[in-house]
Amino acid sequence: MVALEPVLKKAYWTLASLGGVYAIFIIALLNPWIQHHALYAHKIHSGFWHDLNKPESFGFARNQVTPFNLSTPDGETLYCWHILPVDAYAAHEREIARAPAGPSDDFSTTIGYKLLRADPESHIVINFHGNAGHLAQGWRTSTYSSLASLPHTHTLACDYRGFGFSTGRPSEPGILTDGIALTHYALTSLAHPASRTVLLGQSLGTSVAAGVALHFSAPSTLDLPLSITRPAEALPPQSFAGIVLVATFPSLPELLTSYRIRGVVPVLAPLRPYPKIGKFVEKWIVDTWPTAARLTALVAAAKEGKLGLRLSVLHARDDPDIDWKLGEKVFEAMQKEMLRDGQVAQVEERRSVVGVERVSRGAFVYRAVEDVVVGVADEEGAEGKRGRFVELEVVRYGGHNRVVTYTPVLLAVKRAFASV
Repeated sequence: MVALEPVLKKAYWTLASLGGVYAIFIIALLNPWIQHHALYAHKIHSGFWHDLNKPESFGFARNQVTPFNLSTPDGETLYCWHILPVDAYAAHEREIARAPAGPSDDFSTTIGYKLLRADPESHIVINFHGNAGHLAQGWRTSTYSSLASLPHTHTLACDYRGFGFSTGRPSEPGILTDGIALTHYALTSLAHPASRTVLLGQSLGTSVAAGVALHFSAPSTLDLPLSITRPAEALPPQSFAGIVLVATFPSLPELLTSYRIRGVVPVLAPLRPYPKIGKFVEKWIVDTWPTAARLTALVAAAKEGKLGLRLSVLHARDDPDIDWKLGEKVFEAMQKEMLRDGQVAQVEERRSVVGVERVSRGAFVYRAVEDVVVGVADEEGAEGKRGRFVELEVVRYGGHNRVVTYTPVLLAVKRAFASV
């Protein structure tokens, strides 16, 4: 018969060792430098063996993608891609294929710029990717290919500072500066109206998209870091065709209480039984990314400024990294703000345990809230006449990263453009 004492001792020391390793891990994360590298993981990418200046190697047609550089107001240089829609490429294939390949120092001299400006029906999707990797890593190129299948729909994507070929080091104010700079470039240098522009964010990118949307809807907002460097040219409040957020979360501290690295290694979840320690660690989080608070401010700003707002939150039920219930919390924060006015209509459909209840679009959960009284746009389609519409769609499959390439996301983008 096996003696229990040696077994118990072994188990005790094993657990004690794991606890010690975890304690060292948490203490290390209190250092801002280590914290930023752990959060953004911008040094973990395949750029060492994948050439981003050769988009054909990622499955695109010759010159369908134009790499270019974009300067930020605080002096950083962002590495960006412009992706042509398939219909525009097919209509000008010979001309595009014969153009010089490679990155451009001035996007305004490229054929992609020419085709974008010449199309009166052009749409732009500004894509904000998640942490880690570069703009062509993982499923991100599949996202661009999916968007390119929509007629007249161009895609802009940039690596945040410190990611890929972009200069600088990532931080919350810095990345928000980058997102604002890219969107400002689309609205001014490309002369593309917000009413034909969709902001699409995934994971960390949802927090970026939320901050960018708030900046352009309420330029004087105090809900963004004061250290953001804004463009010199101020714009009046803007109403985008839509904002699509995939795999979002209320804030970074709240996310970390349930987040598991690769869906396996917990970050702050082991501290739940010790709330005082958990609160102490949370105070050391430098970049908090309060997404829900900023989206709530966006909903309020849309009401105050009489701006149209269409916002879609999508989440996969099988997301191993960010629980779909966190996405629902984000929706509920915006819903609560809209309910303060009283004149809204609501829809809630939720699949039962046995799966007999029908849910819109075949999703697991579908919820929506919208203004009841909506003005009618004038003959010129003036902005500010649309009401506010916020929806949550929880699909059953797609995980954390692949879901952004799935048809429900594409449909959300298409509906946003159709709404205006």
